[in-house]
Amino acid sequence: MAGLLTNSERAQKRAEVAKLNEQAMSRFSELFEQRHGVNSQHAKTHWEMAKQVGLPAFRHEDWHYTPLNTVLEAQYRFSDSDVEAKDCEALALPIDAYRLVLIDGRYSSALSSIDMGPFQVSLLDNQDLLPSPVNSEIFLHLTESLAVQPLVVHLAANKIAEKPLYLLNISTGSSDKQATNISQYRYHLTLDANSKAQVIEHYVSLNDQMHMTGSRLTVEVGDNADFSHFKLNIENGQAQHFAHNDIVIGRDSRVKSTSFLLGALLTRNHTSARLDGENTEFELNSLLLPKGNEIADTRTYLEHNKGYCNSRQLHKVIAMDSSKAVFNGMIKVAPNALKTDGQMTNNTLLLGEKAEIDTKPQLEIYADDVKCGHGATVGRIDDEQLFYLRSRGIEGKAAKHMIIIAFAAELTESIESEELKHAVMANIRQRLAEV
Repeated sequence: MAGLLTNSERAQKRAEVAKLNEQAMSRFSELFEQRHGVNSQHAKTHWEMAKQVGLPAFRHEDWHYTPLNTVLEAQYRFSDSDVEAKDCEALALPIDAYRLVLIDGRYSSALSSIDMGPFQVSLLDNQDLLPSPVNSEIFLHLTESLAVQPLVVHLAANKIAEKPLYLLNISTGSSDKQATNISQYRYHLTLDANSKAQVIEHYVSLNDQMHMTGSRLTVEVGDNADFSHFKLNIENGQAQHFAHNDIVIGRDSRVKSTSFLLGALLTRNHTSARLDGENTEFELNSLLLPKGNEIADTRTYLEHNKGYCNSRQLHKVIAMDSSKAVFNGMIKVAPNALKTDGQMTNNTLLLGEKAEIDTKPQLEIYADDVKCGHGATVGRIDDEQLFYLRSRGIEGKAAKHMIIIAFAAELTESIESEELKHAVMANIRQRLAEV
């Protein structure tokens, strides 16, 4: 049958990928030594785990639809670029917030807020260890082991942060064809009992040159706490972006996390969560808008470990041109997680003739008396909707944009910050300009 590999061809492919993986890990090892990772217990622990997990083998199930050739063949290097205050302000969202700025993974005190309000911020001590991953994978361990300056943020019990915590991450590319800049961003946030906070993660590029970004935010949400999280990635069209966030939640808490992935040539975004207390309300959403030949891969992993918890997930994709999107979601319900109510939905709108979506929502339920469900839809713009709008005098392109923006509205309209909503909508309209 055409298209199928013979046994010898498969063996050759496996050998080729194994060789590329070995060479890539050797180059990552050099980076680990350069950042003095051997002097950090945390980095050293994760580098050992990275070697154990390894880069994905040929046709690895979790990486089957996300090619890594550009990553495996690249020569990476750390950058020590500086960003001027005026350039930082041009890239930053115009919001009233407690701001932390990292440039190529390095903390910038000059560009960050002096007053952090109720938040206590410190650099990770070399001997400290951050929490173990909820769900392990290779790029998580690479970020943990290569991050130059992990930041630890603490919000004490009964504290309410009146302004958001704004994490601005600026990556620089280089015109040097011999090496690609690599930046690793690492934050750990602890919210104690009865506290309330909002966090905005923002990833931008200083220029149009290729670079690789690794990011990781881990959050421990205490009992009866209120936490909302928004991520906005608008890096340039040459960037590679690998992220893995963890959220561990106590009892009686309310947590919402939404990611808007509106940039980068290759995106792989994980969110893993663990509901470890009863009566928790958890919301996990994402919006992807790949164009051209971009690949946007989003993955979620959720453990319901205690009973009487509700979770809702809505993941939307608008795929243009010849882009590819991937969604893979997993909900696990533990044996004692009675009265669990978990729902997961993936809706995709294909705008390009060659646009593609690979979707795989999954459930693993080990408890009785639960209510869980998942679903996925894939479609194109409804001709009847388009005809209806055009029959009322709306020009064809504008009518298409109205339908697309309405498709995304369920997520965009839920943004509380008007400044953040404006930034998201501006980037959506910019990406739709050629549709």
